[in-house]
Amino acid sequence: MLSIQELRSSSKKELLLELQKARKEMLKIRINLKTKHEKDTSKARKEKRMIAQILTLLKEFDKEPSSAKASEAPTKKESPVAKPEKSEVLAPKPEAKKPAVKKAVAKKTSKKNS
Repeated sequence: MLSIQELRSSSKKELLLELQKARKEMLKIRINLKTKHEKDTSKARKEKRMIAQILTLLKEFDKEPSSAKASEAPTKKESPVAKPEKSEVLAPKPEAKKPAVKKAVAKKTSKKNS
């Protein structure tokens, strides 16, 4: 397993390869734990943590602005959600369905004559 410093200095392609290796290793560990070939359950936790660290670093790669974007002046971002028109805002809301009323069913008990 690599340390977090080694992972941070890796390229995105290397991280993807390391992620693939870590997932295969996690599969092996899980199988060995289930079949009682492995008794050390902490290996699964460590491998799971390694996978999470690699995924986090991959997300950081995606969030980093490229050099072209960094040189541009920051602009006001538009919200990704479309604003409703006035007619949509003033339109009446459909009524919610009322829950069905359950009728109480009386159980008939028959007494046997002995």
